[in-house]
Amino acid sequence: MKHHAAQALMTGLCYGLGTSRPLPVHYQAPVEPGSSQFPVVVFSHGLAGTRNAYSSICIELASQGYVVMALEHSDGSASTARLPRRPAPAASAATPAASGTSGSAGATAQPDAGGSEWCWYGGLGDKPSQLQKTRHRVAEVEAAYRLLERLNQGQAEGVRELPAVVAAGLRGRLDMSRAAVIGHSYGGATAAGAASQLPVFKAAVCLDPWWDCFPEEWPTVQRWPNPAPMLVIGSHDWNTPGIDGKLKCGGENQERVLAAAAAGGGGALLVVPRHSNHGSFDDVMLLFGKSMMHVLALLGLKSSLEPRLAHRINMWCIRHFLDKHLPAAAAAASATAATPIRWGDDQAFRDSFVGEHAAILRVCPAAGVVAGAVDGHGEATGKAAASAGAAMEAAS
Repeated sequence: MKHHAAQALMTGLCYGLGTSRPLPVHYQAPVEPGSSQFPVVVFSHGLAGTRNAYSSICIELASQGYVVMALEHSDGSASTARLPRRPAPAASAATPAASGTSGSAGATAQPDAGGSEWCWYGGLGDKPSQLQKTRHRVAEVEAAYRLLERLNQGQAEGVRELPAVVAAGLRGRLDMSRAAVIGHSYGGATAAGAASQLPVFKAAVCLDPWWDCFPEEWPTVQRWPNPAPMLVIGSHDWNTPGIDGKLKCGGENQERVLAAAAAGGGGALLVVPRHSNHGSFDDVMLLFGKSMMHVLALLGLKSSLEPRLAHRINMWCIRHFLDKHLPAAAAAASATAATPIRWGDDQAFRDSFVGEHAAILRVCPAAGVVAGAVDGHGEATGKAAASAGAAMEAAS
């Protein structure tokens, strides 16, 4: 009952304060007929987020031909997560007693009458708990990929609430060799953690990642064994030093991750849209943009990048990056594992509307690639990177 009341309250607030627009839709529409295969994306939400909090990004990717699986993590980092009810495990020194814990520090699960459990937000906890959550999240990203593999093989048994017409349409239509992982904040770090270690992922997109969540011994901050390239889209707010001289994203660890991706992975790009903040990536500002910007102004806080423009910038970067690193099957057949980090064309970046609002702050090419090379345009990239600091400072 409390859940339904809260849902009704939040729905009312969305309609009252946000924006809405009727859209023509076909419920449970079948997958487009044909024999072509679709690349896949696994999306990891941020701290206190949900699987629905990034629908603008996930839906746009789906409209471009990607099959997107948006996770709701069960480690207690989601605001709430609905899980199938599981039998209570036997208590032991290594396993929490079956008193409502879901197996990750700070996460509590309560059963409902519909055969499900609700896992509530449990916060980050202490450092050991944070490291446990990070491992849990990366394991769930891998489990999501394995579930997509099963669906591609026509094994939909046990997948709850998936319409039969959708399951049938996905059989044999997923190109599991073209898989990327994307995430925001804690999910951005989760994406890097998964892509650095799991060969099934060919690219990672990390949206304003929070880097201070990795065990020191992890290859994510040491040397990537998987040659997956990484695009980091950081916010202006989190990539500008505070009064303590530190970056909110975890600047020291960011440098370690970028270096690790260059040493053993496929290299990395760091792009920062000017005037963006940590909320420039989820649905909240898109839904409540005007209301939220008024609130920020009343609080004396600097207004952020206009939400719709922020979304356009983010999607331009994501799509161009994935188009280069998850190429069509024919192009992929001729690619090699040592392919350098590719943007496509640095001139296209500068000439597009994105070049007016964002800067390439860092280019970390993979080992053995000429420094500054992004698809062979090293000189242009070097100029962009050299002018980025001044551009960001002038915009602040």
